[in-house]
Amino acid sequence: MKLVNTSAVVLAASFSGAALAQDQLNISAIVNVGYTDREDFSGIAGYGVDEHGSGLKQGFWTDHTELAISAPIDDMFTGKLTIVLDEHEGETEVELEEAFIQTTALPYDLSLRFGRFLSNIGYLNGKHDHTDSFADRPLVYRAFLNGHYYDDGARLSWLAPTDMYLELGTELLKGGTMPAYAEGDGIGAYSAYVKTGGDFNIENSWQLGVSYLGFDNDEGSCSSHSHEEDHGDEHEEHEEEHAHEAFGVCDFSGSKDYYIIDAVWKWAPNGNYKYQNFTLATEYFFVEEEGGLHHEEEHEEHEEHEEHLTSLAEEHLDHIDTSHQGFYVSAVYQFTPNWAAGLRYSQIDFDEPYSDGFKPEVSTAMVEYRHSHFSTVRLQYNQDKSVEEVTDDQITLQFSMALGAHGAHQF
Repeated sequence: MKLVNTSAVVLAASFSGAALAQDQLNISAIVNVGYTDREDFSGIAGYGVDEHGSGLKQGFWTDHTELAISAPIDDMFTGKLTIVLDEHEGETEVELEEAFIQTTALPYDLSLRFGRFLSNIGYLNGKHDHTDSFADRPLVYRAFLNGHYYDDGARLSWLAPTDMYLELGTELLKGGTMPAYAEGDGIGAYSAYVKTGGDFNIENSWQLGVSYLGFDNDEGSCSSHSHEEDHGDEHEEHEEEHAHEAFGVCDFSGSKDYYIIDAVWKWAPNGNYKYQNFTLATEYFFVEEEGGLHHEEEHEEHEEHEEHLTSLAEEHLDHIDTSHQGFYVSAVYQFTPNWAAGLRYSQIDFDEPYSDGFKPEVSTAMVEYRHSHFSTVRLQYNQDKSVEEVTDDQITLQFSMALGAHGAHQF
């Protein structure tokens, strides 16, 4: 009778499983191009945002085109890499949006993610832009989260073994990307979230979420562009007359606390989303800021032994303890397998010193044609009232195309 080396068999099976996993490499790309007719961006009230918070660019653009690579690593880990190409001031910029590993076999239904990833707060933030039903993110996302928030760190999540969907998670993050800008190499941001959902019946499903995100920001620690840059001679005089003082994105130091509630309802006849469906989604943000707001005040001083006046800049630090709130509501109806239409409204109520009562708002309407699951042509109209007494009518034609296989979209 021949004895079998059990250890050798187990080891060989492990190597075989790892090799099989490495063969399951997925490579995909999203090409996102279009044309937008709009006025030059002139800010969002007095709140500091950078170029990502400005929304769609004027003219032809190639924006957020991404290349994604993902694969199981072995029977314990999976990984993903996402590289994004964006255009800024006529130059193409390469950004590493995701580069993480995630466990697949931890006990007690736990999952651990390490690396760079999209924070799972709210409803939209954890999703890639190309999965949205609109060409741009809602105003509240552009102002408070710079479009979307991703960072380096770790996430621990737990998926409850219940019939009803229930997920709890927490994240520790570096705070190295907008809207966070922490100084040093420690933990500069942290989050916690609870998501739950289920089915009312075969045709109706729902999801609710509550999230918290906290930042410890340090003034001057970021290098992003402020909307105080030149926006064209046509609007400068108007802005000086009507807009409140605009603070740069790096001018605040202190703590920021975000509290987010999101709710989604989806309907499809007989539960079949392919031919017809309706989605209603909303998110509410409550943001608290406490710390110092840095700004410079210029004054003229007569120098000794000189016959002229010299303009000097003096830095001031104003202590602020403010709270802001904002929301969006969107409704999208797919009335045939190829055609869909949607409406969205977003508004923000800024506290002083960013505003004295003016509430920025954007109303959006879109219609899109999907020839297949991989190609979308979208026509969108925005009525943008981000700055007081300025109404910007924006028209966008967008082409979003998927190359290669990509994962199923989230709920």
